[in-house]
Amino acid sequence: MNPLQSLHVDNEPRMLSRFAVPEMSLSSARSTMVRHSFAVTIKTVDLIHYLEPAYSTLIEELKADDALLGGPQDELAEAGYPNLEQLVKAPKLLELVVGHYLLQELLGRLTWDGVSPIEYWLDEVSECRSDERVVHISGICFSKQAR
Repeated sequence: MNPLQSLHVDNEPRMLSRFAVPEMSLSSARSTMVRHSFAVTIKTVDLIHYLEPAYSTLIEELKADDALLGGPQDELAEAGYPNLEQLVKAPKLLELVVGHYLLQELLGRLTWDGVSPIEYWLDEVSECRSDERVVHISGICFSKQAR
Protein backbone atom coordinates (compact mmCIF):
# COMPACT_ATOMS: atom_id res chain seq x y z
CA MET A 1 0.00 0.00 0.00
CA ASN A 2 1.26 3.45 -0.93
CA PRO A 3 1.95 5.50 2.22
CA LEU A 4 1.33 8.82 0.43
CA GLN A 5 -2.12 10.09 1.37
CA SER A 6 -2.82 12.69 -1.28
CA LEU A 7 -1.57 14.80 -4.15
CA HIS A 8 -3.07 18.17 -5.01
CA VAL A 9 -2.08 20.26 -8.01
CA ASP A 10 -3.31 23.84 -7.94
CA ASN A 11 -5.48 22.81 -4.96
CA GLU A 12 -7.26 20.08 -6.95
CA PRO A 13 -6.87 16.37 -6.12
CA ARG A 14 -4.81 14.43 -8.67
CA MET A 15 -3.73 10.84 -9.18
CA LEU A 16 -0.31 9.98 -7.76
CA SER A 17 0.29 7.61 -10.68
CA ARG A 18 0.33 10.55 -13.12
CA PHE A 19 2.88 12.68 -11.21
CA ALA A 20 6.53 12.05 -12.04
CA VAL A 21 9.80 13.03 -10.40
CA PRO A 22 12.34 13.38 -13.22
CA GLU A 23 15.91 12.21 -12.67
CA MET A 24 17.20 15.54 -13.98
CA SER A 25 16.01 19.15 -13.80
CA LEU A 26 13.38 20.28 -16.28
CA SER A 27 15.71 23.24 -17.09
CA SER A 28 14.93 24.70 -20.52
CA ALA A 29 11.80 22.55 -20.99
CA ARG A 30 10.04 24.83 -18.49
CA SER A 31 9.70 27.53 -21.15
CA THR A 32 7.24 25.39 -23.11
CA MET A 33 5.35 24.07 -20.09
CA VAL A 34 2.67 25.31 -17.68
CA ARG A 35 3.68 26.00 -14.08
CA HIS A 36 1.59 24.64 -11.18
CA SER A 37 1.83 24.31 -7.42
CA PHE A 38 1.65 20.87 -5.83
CA ALA A 39 1.16 19.50 -2.34
CA VAL A 40 1.64 15.93 -1.13
CA THR A 41 0.70 14.60 2.29
CA ILE A 42 1.87 11.53 4.17
CA LYS A 43 1.28 10.49 7.75
CA THR A 44 4.36 11.27 9.83
CA VAL A 45 4.54 7.72 11.19
CA ASP A 46 4.38 6.32 7.63
CA LEU A 47 7.12 8.67 6.42
CA ILE A 48 9.37 7.63 9.28
CA HIS A 49 8.71 3.93 8.72
CA TYR A 50 9.16 4.14 4.94
CA LEU A 51 12.33 6.28 4.93
CA GLU A 52 14.16 4.71 7.89
CA PRO A 53 16.33 2.31 5.82
CA ALA A 54 17.23 4.95 3.21
CA TYR A 55 17.87 7.57 5.89
CA SER A 56 20.20 5.23 7.78
CA THR A 57 22.16 4.58 4.60
CA LEU A 58 22.29 8.30 3.83
CA ILE A 59 23.64 9.08 7.30
CA GLU A 60 26.39 6.46 6.94
CA GLU A 61 27.43 7.96 3.59
CA LEU A 62 27.37 11.53 4.88
CA LYS A 63 29.38 10.61 7.98
CA ALA A 64 31.97 8.93 5.75
CA ASP A 65 32.18 12.12 3.67
CA ASP A 66 32.56 14.19 6.83
CA ALA A 67 35.42 11.96 7.98
CA LEU A 68 37.18 12.21 4.61
CA LEU A 69 36.75 15.97 4.40
CA GLY A 70 37.58 16.73 8.01
CA GLY A 71 34.26 17.97 9.35
CA PRO A 72 30.55 18.56 8.82
CA GLN A 73 29.58 19.19 5.21
CA ASP A 74 25.96 20.35 5.58
CA GLU A 75 23.24 21.44 8.02
CA LEU A 76 22.29 17.83 8.74
CA ALA A 77 25.80 17.10 10.00
CA GLU A 78 25.88 20.33 11.99
CA ALA A 79 22.63 19.27 13.66
CA GLY A 80 24.24 15.99 14.74
CA TYR A 81 22.33 13.76 12.32
CA PRO A 82 19.02 13.70 14.21
CA ASN A 83 16.83 10.62 13.93
CA LEU A 84 13.73 10.86 11.73
CA GLU A 85 11.43 11.53 14.69
CA GLN A 86 13.48 14.63 15.50
CA LEU A 87 13.95 15.55 11.84
CA VAL A 88 10.22 15.93 11.14
CA LYS A 89 10.13 18.66 13.80
CA ALA A 90 12.82 20.70 12.02
CA PRO A 91 11.38 22.10 8.75
CA LYS A 92 14.70 23.13 7.19
CA LEU A 93 16.28 19.75 7.85
CA LEU A 94 13.11 17.95 6.76
CA GLU A 95 13.18 19.87 3.49
CA LEU A 96 16.86 19.06 2.96
CA VAL A 97 16.33 15.34 3.50
CA VAL A 98 12.87 14.78 2.01
CA GLY A 99 12.97 17.49 -0.65
CA HIS A 100 16.50 16.83 -1.87
CA TYR A 101 18.56 13.93 -0.52
CA LEU A 102 15.76 11.33 -0.47
CA LEU A 103 13.37 12.89 -2.99
CA GLN A 104 13.66 10.01 -5.46
CA GLU A 105 13.39 7.47 -2.66
CA LEU A 106 10.11 8.95 -1.46
CA LEU A 107 8.24 10.81 -4.20
CA GLY A 108 10.10 9.24 -7.11
CA ARG A 109 9.17 5.72 -6.05
CA LEU A 110 5.68 6.42 -4.72
CA THR A 111 4.17 8.53 -7.48
CA TRP A 112 4.31 7.74 -11.23
CA ASP A 113 3.56 4.05 -11.81
CA GLY A 114 5.71 3.76 -14.95
CA VAL A 115 2.67 3.07 -17.14
CA SER A 116 0.14 5.89 -16.82
CA PRO A 117 0.52 8.97 -18.99
CA ILE A 118 2.40 11.63 -17.04
CA GLU A 119 0.37 14.79 -16.43
CA TYR A 120 2.77 16.60 -14.09
CA TRP A 121 6.52 16.66 -13.57
CA LEU A 122 7.95 17.80 -10.25
CA ASP A 123 10.34 20.72 -10.63
CA GLU A 124 11.23 21.67 -7.06
CA VAL A 125 10.25 21.15 -3.46
CA SER A 126 9.94 24.50 -1.73
CA GLU A 127 8.56 23.48 1.66
CA CYS A 128 8.33 20.47 3.97
CA ARG A 129 6.56 20.76 7.28
CA SER A 130 4.91 18.55 9.82
CA ASP A 131 1.96 19.16 12.11
CA GLU A 132 3.04 16.09 14.14
CA ARG A 133 0.52 13.74 12.49
CA VAL A 134 1.04 14.63 8.82
CA VAL A 135 4.02 15.75 6.74
CA HIS A 136 3.20 18.27 4.02
CA ILE A 137 5.52 18.49 1.00
CA SER A 138 4.89 21.30 -1.46
CA GLY A 139 6.50 22.99 -4.38
CA ILE A 140 6.37 23.58 -8.12
CA CYS A 141 5.54 21.17 -10.90
CA PHE A 142 4.90 21.57 -14.64
CA SER A 143 2.58 20.12 -17.24
CA LYS A 144 2.62 20.18 -21.00
CA GLN A 145 0.79 23.09 -22.60
CA ALA A 146 -2.68 22.32 -23.89
CA ARG A 147 -2.76 22.10 -27.67
